[in-house]
Amino acid sequence: MDWPPRLPDRARSAAVLVSVGTCHAEGLDPLPQAHAAVDELADVLAGAEGPLDWDRVIRISDPQSPGEVLGPLAAAAARSEDLLLFYYAGHGVLDAGGRLHFALPGTEEQRAASTGLAASAVLELLAGPESRALHRLAWLDCCFAGRALDLPAAGDVNLLTAADRTRKALAPPAARTTSFAAELVGLLRDGVPDGPPHLDLPLIHRRIEVALGRVPDDMPNRRRTLAPNPCHRVTHTSADLALTRNAGYGTARSRSGLLARSRFAVQVAEADRPGRAAQAVQLFTAILRDAEQALGPSDPDTERVRQALLWARHRLAG
Repeated sequence: MDWPPRLPDRARSAAVLVSVGTCHAEGLDPLPQAHAAVDELADVLAGAEGPLDWDRVIRISDPQSPGEVLGPLAAAAARSEDLLLFYYAGHGVLDAGGRLHFALPGTEEQRAASTGLAASAVLELLAGPESRALHRLAWLDCCFAGRALDLPAAGDVNLLTAADRTRKALAPPAARTTSFAAELVGLLRDGVPDGPPHLDLPLIHRRIEVALGRVPDDMPNRRRTLAPNPCHRVTHTSADLALTRNAGYGTARSRSGLLARSRFAVQVAEADRPGRAAQAVQLFTAILRDAEQALGPSDPDTERVRQALLWARHRLAG
């Protein structure tokens, strides 16, 4: 049987969304996409189908000190008994020991430990005894974010990172938001046509990992840039937590659903991960079967799927 999802209690949940787009120190470029990422994420989290009420979403823009983040986060942790979500969009910097810090406007890369916000401080607050939340989530949209997985406090926090331990997160200069936020917002807003009625954490994590498996065409120095390889880990019973209703549920065989499934299959095929090409062939095979039945074998969109299947097979072969 299908395991029933558990939806957050809006009145007992909260989110703290932090963006740092202003950088004064040499070596860290301005990142205006971070502010747009927080705005768009807040809109979807507090929308009609989102898990939170507007007054439970705290946005912090360009905090000047760690306390400007940790204070509101501590207050949210003390009053949230169900879901507590922390999101950071900005630069990730490493101290001399390789520990992750979130950049603030005045952070200097060579003095990360004394001028940045330690990831350990955030996770310790999320997971500490003062935190009353049943589900603690941290979405880290920064370079080297996977290093957070190695921190002791991370064991009690559900983590989703925009990049692994050694790679950089992506924010194409011409894009409105970061790549991570764009994919996350699109998933929460549009859903998964061939998915379950609700979007649980493992599904969200898996889709983001696939979506960020390649470097966008408009990324500078694309050929020398590595795909960020997002990391994720779900703890305890939070695997049952569904953030929102799946907006795409029931549309798998509609024209829009078939095209959305095809776009995801393309992402799977292009992902820089072993075995993805074979998965893409399986996905396109199922999509083509549904398209032939729902749209007809000679429909133009059916033919597009057929050509995409041939393309995926060619990638698999060589």
